[in-house]
Amino acid sequence: MKNLPNIVLGILTIVVAFLLYKQFTATGSDLAGGSSTGPAPAKKITLVPDSANSFGAVAFVNTDTLLEKFESFKSMRAGFERKNSQAENELGGRMRALETEYMEVQKKIQAGTMTETLIKDAEQTLMRKQQELAMLREQKTGQLMEEEKNLTKRLNDQIFDYMQEYAPAHGLKYVLGYTRGGGILYATDSLDITEAVLEGLNSKYKK
Repeated sequence: MKNLPNIVLGILTIVVAFLLYKQFTATGSDLAGGSSTGPAPAKKITLVPDSANSFGAVAFVNTDTLLEKFESFKSMRAGFERKNSQAENELGGRMRALETEYMEVQKKIQAGTMTETLIKDAEQTLMRKQQELAMLREQKTGQLMEEEKNLTKRLNDQIFDYMQEYAPAHGLKYVLGYTRGGGILYATDSLDITEAVLEGLNSKYKK
């Protein structure tokens, strides 16, 4: 039962194709003097940026910054941590109560104040409560895992839906999720749209 951010690092590896075509131009050099026995020159492929787009066809969002500053994620994380803490407190309380009950039985046995029948009954009661506690822990763990999965989906949907509005409006074909140590080894600052995306996401979330 760990916190939401550990799971959500993979959420924002966003590689979204927003348009249905690629713009490429090919320019080649003609062979001088007609025929030639040498190999044909390789064609040069150049990506043509969209007109009036300062970022070019590709931009990126720093996912670490997005997770740190996106208000929706901070709210989800705080709520999840409260539920996680409540579950741990409940389980911890029951465990301590069971330990106390066990110690009381041990004292009575050592003092010789319990018959064989009472000892067997106490053992069965303690075993049943231990099993119930194990089942409760499993139940709480399952509930938190399901909650975590639902929060991950909600967060993913919020970002994906917003990017489908943002990217076409800014002429972007791809928006990449960048995190240090991730799959993207280098990203120039001029392609960083993190702050603009954050402003839009937070504004939409507050509404």
